[in-house]
Amino acid sequence: MIQRKQSLFLLLAALLAFATWLFPISSYKRNDGTYQLKTLGLYAEDGVEVADVGLRIPFAAILTVIGAGLLFCIFLYKNRTRQMRFVRAAFLLTLAVTAFMFITDNSVQAYLMVDHVLVSTYGLSFYMPLAILVLCVLAERSIKADDALVRSADRLR
Repeated sequence: MIQRKQSLFLLLAALLAFATWLFPISSYKRNDGTYQLKTLGLYAEDGVEVADVGLRIPFAAILTVIGAGLLFCIFLYKNRTRQMRFVRAAFLLTLAVTAFMFITDNSVQAYLMVDHVLVSTYGLSFYMPLAILVLCVLAERSIKADDALVRSADRLR
């Protein structure tokens, strides 16, 4: 059944993965202006991409794959073991993206800090993968509980 609580967790996680496109990962204020690190690259305050800084990890593409995988996972309700595998894969991929976001943020700070005073703040898209991780854990727990319930009902038959 699609109307289970793990479906709600998976839907929220997928929406958060897609919403990372809308918000910056981190914002930086420097003497000569402000910069924003988004999922597609580093942008100056006028919206022009900084050519010197290219993202080594395509965050936008990976988060889109995570969101699509979580949406697909909702419809695997008949095969709970496969659904759990997809949720675990999404969890591990999101964990890797979170680590690489942190590493990329530190390298961008080091790049922008040369001969300038830099103030940086994390944006909403930096915290969204953390929420996706929590929702994946909640979904996996619910899938396990659902699987245990179905197995106990099968034993009673």
